[in-house]
Amino acid sequence: MALKIKKSIFEEQFTVVMKKYLFFLPALLFYSVNMYGQSVKFSDLMYYTNLTNGEVFNTLKQGNAFRQEYTEDVNGQEMEHFKNINRNPNSEKIVVGLYTKLYDGTLLRTVDYTSTDPQNIINMVSQAKRNGLDLKFRGADASNTIYLFDNNFYRVSIYLRHDQTSGLVEIKQKEFLGLE
Repeated sequence: MALKIKKSIFEEQFTVVMKKYLFFLPALLFYSVNMYGQSVKFSDLMYYTNLTNGEVFNTLKQGNAFRQEYTEDVNGQEMEHFKNINRNPNSEKIVVGLYTKLYDGTLLRTVDYTSTDPQNIINMVSQAKRNGLDLKFRGADASNTIYLFDNNFYRVSIYLRHDQTSGLVEIKQKEFLGLE
């Protein structure tokens, strides 16, 4: 009989622990499914500056995070607009196609990334630092906190709205004058 009492105490403790786990596990799964991360990394955006519009389209299509929204012609340059297709659509957008043509025919491309999630823009600031870009300026204007990064190959401008509603990352290729 004493053995049976010990068993029932163990069963009660086991049942209490299992009830806690059975409650917290579904709650954890529910919240993790509703969370989402940034759909693109800063290094990906830098990589896109080296690609044509068609190559960016194919790369984004393979990633299954963005789809082409529309194409427009701006002063003879074909601008391609992509938007994310995750749980919060239209929260992230990428625009490619803007370029500056050099005298030798080289195209210096620009990639724009916008997000309505301020955390994505803050992450981009951190990622820019980790990718070896030097912070040249940090300041503010009437509506934005501004971060300007630079290295031999890229000029990066990051704007985060003061009201935390959106932000912009603009990556421009620079002309590199190397020795040949």
